[in-house]
Amino acid sequence: MDVREVDLVDPPMLPDALGELCKLTGVERPEEIGENGPAVAARVTDANADEPSLRLFEVVFGRDSLTTALFVAALFPRLLETTLLHLANAQGAVYDARREEEPGRIAHEIREDDPHGLWGFPYYGSVDATALFVRGAYRAIARRPEFRAEIQPALDAAVAWLLRRLAEDELGLLSFRRANPHGLENQVWKDSWDSMSHADGAIANHAAPVASLEAQALAYDALVEAGAADAASRLARAVEEHFWIDDAEGGFYAIGVDRDPSSGAPRQLATRASNMGWLLGSRLLDGRDDRRRRIAELLFSDELLADAGIRTLSSREARFRARSYHNGTVWPHDNYTISLGLERCGFADEAQEVRRRLRATCAATNRYPEFVAGVRAEDPVTRRVVDVYDEVNERPNRIEQPPQEIIAWTVAAAVAIEY
Repeated sequence: MDVREVDLVDPPMLPDALGELCKLTGVERPEEIGENGPAVAARVTDANADEPSLRLFEVVFGRDSLTTALFVAALFPRLLETTLLHLANAQGAVYDARREEEPGRIAHEIREDDPHGLWGFPYYGSVDATALFVRGAYRAIARRPEFRAEIQPALDAAVAWLLRRLAEDELGLLSFRRANPHGLENQVWKDSWDSMSHADGAIANHAAPVASLEAQALAYDALVEAGAADAASRLARAVEEHFWIDDAEGGFYAIGVDRDPSSGAPRQLATRASNMGWLLGSRLLDGRDDRRRRIAELLFSDELLADAGIRTLSSREARFRARSYHNGTVWPHDNYTISLGLERCGFADEAQEVRRRLRATCAATNRYPEFVAGVRAEDPVTRRVVDVYDEVNERPNRIEQPPQEIIAWTVAAAVAIEY
């Protein structure tokens, strides 16, 4: 085990969320939000500006910037439009394995420099950014129909990419498998290498396609909004067939699906995770109140609900660690997304409780953090980097690291709650 303490300076007070959103979008006043392009994914507090580990994401990320814009779209519709146009300008046009570019695909990360020299930029290694782009485009068009003329070519290309990806998958799911051997193994929001695992702790087989549950919900809604009803129906059937697990406790949706290395047969990644909560905000489960009630029950069980909110991974799972990046921590944007779904499904009290915990997390840390510890802790902010060797998967693993301090989608969630 290798442990390095990070000397963090705690901010003296919680900064104003709207002021932080202005900084993240490069403007002086709230009424200017959207004038200078999309939000960058994160920034650091002034006191910790010299700590490199807290300055990892000060650029535009497709998923992060779209999520940020969608959270506050009712307040700042111009931010959504400018985010969509910025990403349309960088939309994939050719097949390029090094950058994982494909025609119609929305970029994962856009930056000028190449810090590790392994990908090339823009880098396109995500499957959910394109679905979010489609959903964002239709929302912007619904508000201002004239916007359609500006975004239609990029929207058509994004929908075509989704349909092509679904058609190419033998299970009919929106799956990912990196084209660049140095690219991201998990190309969804939980993009750390070990976020998708089996009940015994073994990670997903990334040599074959892997599908993550919440990406199916995003894709389903994108297809419905694009008028691709047949494709949406096929996807809904595939989700029920391949993700739902009956058990003696009432059942749950697996975090994902991979393929057996020997036979190629689909295998459920039978772990309980916050990904289930994303189904509540989707039309995927319309008419399935039994499934919705079961998801809400699980989310508010002791295994998933921590003081700070809903954990990324259930405490019963083999890979659970309360301070592990995607395997036990609490992510505010994840919780806000789930709260929107709870509200949509009629669980109003539960939605408000999740938001209360989100606000309390920001107040307790004086930050808008990327994540906090998924356990009762005197200090929920991780202050060290811990690297171990993973014996099950035979590779190094970072099980603790400090969160980015001011993360855009946490700021946007706070703004949406407050205003």
